[in-house]
Amino acid sequence: MSRWIGVLALAAFACAACGGDASQTPAGPGSGPVAGSATQGARILGNVTAGQPLGAMAAQVVGTAISSPVNTSGGFSLDNVPAGAVQLRFVGSGIDASVGLNPVQPGDVVSVLVGVSGATATIQSESRNAGNKVELEGRVESLSTAAADPLWLVVSGRKVTATPQTPIRDGNSAAKAFADLAIGQRVHVKGTLVTGPPSVVEAESILIQNTNTWIPVNVNGIVESLNGPPLAAGMTFSFKIGSRVIQGNAATAFSGDTDVPPTLADLKNGQRVEVKGELWDGFVYAVRIHINSLTSDPPQDDSASVEGILQTEIPEVIPSGPLELIIKDKFGTQTKVIATSATVVQRRGSVVSLAALDKGQTIHAVGTRLSNGTIEARMLQIKDDEPDGTFVIEGSIGGLSGSCLTSRKFGINGYSIFTSMVDPVTTYSPTSMTCDDLKNGMKVGVEGYRQADGTVKASKITKK
Repeated sequence: MSRWIGVLALAAFACAACGGDASQTPAGPGSGPVAGSATQGARILGNVTAGQPLGAMAAQVVGTAISSPVNTSGGFSLDNVPAGAVQLRFVGSGIDASVGLNPVQPGDVVSVLVGVSGATATIQSESRNAGNKVELEGRVESLSTAAADPLWLVVSGRKVTATPQTPIRDGNSAAKAFADLAIGQRVHVKGTLVTGPPSVVEAESILIQNTNTWIPVNVNGIVESLNGPPLAAGMTFSFKIGSRVIQGNAATAFSGDTDVPPTLADLKNGQRVEVKGELWDGFVYAVRIHINSLTSDPPQDDSASVEGILQTEIPEVIPSGPLELIIKDKFGTQTKVIATSATVVQRRGSVVSLAALDKGQTIHAVGTRLSNGTIEARMLQIKDDEPDGTFVIEGSIGGLSGSCLTSRKFGINGYSIFTSMVDPVTTYSPTSMTCDDLKNGMKVGVEGYRQADGTVKASKITKK
């Protein structure tokens, strides 16, 4: 049975853990807890879903005494977080998962959406602001026509306004127009938080990070407001999971844990469901809905996970058929794991290919245990790379600094990467590209070697 990690929508600056809701005006500079964090550290506001009731769960900042209970709606708040890299840990019944954030600075207000399952945590989207400056990254959920006045789009639940003069570029730094934006694209917005209406971001620049609008959306949670949200054209039913609006029609498929497949008539408020769908204008169109709470007899639990060191040499050319992996856990037990083209591979929240796997990495595998003990993997999460081991990642450059005469440094998805003028010297592709061509926002692929301090020495940088 598919058990995808879902995400509840976050009212970015309304702290659910503090009793706030999406209709409240966010704390501005100099007010309340945000003002305190400006002098003492950063503030992290979050919303988490675990695909199960969230009672007795806590969010912690690893290496500090900072913690917060996660309320039944998934909200939490962490104040006075020290500057630098942040590792979040979520602990509760059947949950002990950690995930890293990009470094924070004093005064930052960081809002995150986190999905957790067992020992796996994933950052689904993130926004941050210092004062009234905001950076927001996520998928476009809705947008106006290019002729609207004012222009606007919704990114990870946040409304963003723009003008015809707002700089919009793609990963190759090519200029784009507002009409080039599409629902489902992943974008990075830099802008200003305005006070009327509250929580709206006035865009100063928009970077289109990914044009793959077809990437599916998976939402896991409790059905609320069944047939409450207004129906879009062609839709026949609607409901909410958190603040996410889900809609479907006669083509929506239903499944459950019984021999008799459920139908729309079996869908009720209060049920826990797993939705696999597509981003449409302002809502998630449900392609398939699995109703978890419909059971006759308790189903046999065939879900399984394992975490440990990858023992298998990965071939340069990934086979078209199943890839057999051996993972050795901390007790020395070796487990065979089968990966296929349907297996989702993640590194620090980014989806990568099977080619990113390498012997010596710490891997967390989640899937279905077969009768012979083998785990058929639904997801492989690369938790860490072996020092001096090979490293592969793809994403947009951020925080570029340094000199080409010595070493240039930048970040991709939370990893610190640096170029080198000594063996091995960093090379570039295409060959006409040089170190001086590196720009913030440029999408690149990086091959390199993990260092003992966690940084990555780039052996090759390829422009995407």
